[in-house]
Amino acid sequence: RELASMRFERREGVPLPIDNISITSGSMQALELVLGTLINPGDTVLTEEYTYSGTLGIMRHFKANIEGVSMDYIDGMDMDALASKLKELKAKNIRPSLIYTTSNHQNPTGAILSLERRKRMLALAEEYDTVIVEDDCYGDIDFTSTPTPASLFKLDTANRVIFIATFSKILGAGVRQGYFVARQPYYGQIHQNRWDGGTSALASAIVAEFFMEHLEVHLVKTNAAVGAKCRAVTDTLEKHVSDICTWTRPRGGLFLWIDLPETTDMGKLQQLASAKGVGYSNGSAFHYANEPVKAIRLAYAYCHVDDVPEGITYLCEAIREAQSDTAKVAAGD
Repeated sequence: RELASMRFERREGVPLPIDNISITSGSMQALELVLGTLINPGDTVLTEEYTYSGTLGIMRHFKANIEGVSMDYIDGMDMDALASKLKELKAKNIRPSLIYTTSNHQNPTGAILSLERRKRMLALAEEYDTVIVEDDCYGDIDFTSTPTPASLFKLDTANRVIFIATFSKILGAGVRQGYFVARQPYYGQIHQNRWDGGTSALASAIVAEFFMEHLEVHLVKTNAAVGAKCRAVTDTLEKHVSDICTWTRPRGGLFLWIDLPETTDMGKLQQLASAKGVGYSNGSAFHYANEPVKAIRLAYAYCHVDDVPEGITYLCEAIREAQSDTAKVAAGD
């Protein structure tokens, strides 16, 4: 918990109160505990139009009615759209249980919720009497020297935000060390739903010992390595498919989103890419209503940087081959 507080102070300038921090087995357990406390079957929850599939799965497990809010790939959730959605729900006498957002380096798009939008989200949460669940599990993976905006949790003055983060993304997925931060009464309510007896003290001690001594150096090395891989992806995309595709240009995080031509045969693309040994996630998996989407998400962190150009070149070839015959004729292929 001291490490979590130190991490927050390093980025936000103020420490977290130790008594409001609860260590969990990864951020997904934290998210499951928080959502399980806030959601009753049939409750409405709001989230970005595109959201991590695991988060959507937890919401569906608790039988939530998921409403997606439009977003852009740079500044995150659209606050005008959020305001309209909240107003529409209020007219139906529906108060959402929560607004969920990944504020930094959003999965799957890489968007960073702007400071202006963070402030307005807080105001809307207060106006419509709901809670914000801020998931900052990717916040430490940042390739630039420009700091991300102050967290919603730091900006919150009305006890409207529950904060979730993890150490797993910067040390390794197998570490499974996350945490949530909540003020009362939410902290106590969440703990009433916890039955696992607590997180491994040994695992927590190992992580704390490593990071207390090596956190800053490790972050510099990790971010440099992951950033180089991301640039290798975007450079190769630019070389091969800039005429038919658009994509996000993350300044951090682990993922990149590619919008494909409407003429793309998604089934054929999957088959071709798989045959070339290239894996990706279909965009529909991240749509709040699981609707078909002509987009894919790439995860670039676990590849060796020298292998990226070859793999992405194969993907680009597959994208071109997966276009409909009509599109190929129009392009002169």
